[in-house]
Amino acid sequence: MTRPSVLFFGRNPSMMAIVDLQLKEAGITATGYMDEAELKQAIENGEATMLVIGGGVEKEPRERMKALCAEKNVLVLEHWGGPQNLPENINEAFS
Repeated sequence: MTRPSVLFFGRNPSMMAIVDLQLKEAGITATGYMDEAELKQAIENGEATMLVIGGGVEKEPRERMKALCAEKNVLVLEHWGGPQNLPENINEAFS
């Protein structure tokens, strides 16, 4: 079975680095984006099975990405709080 492709979208560079480390530690390969246009291109190119949206992402870009994901059949996980529970939440969402 092919491993799901996870993208994550956030606004805080420090938090994005921590999320990246947490996911790698859990064996989850993910790519982080802070730029909405780059993220949109990745989703449109079929690079995602799931998009994790961090709590710091504003309402308008959050809604645009959720709409695009719905159109492209990409699972969306809106994550609030620190990264410590994120790997577990991702695995639960895929099961």
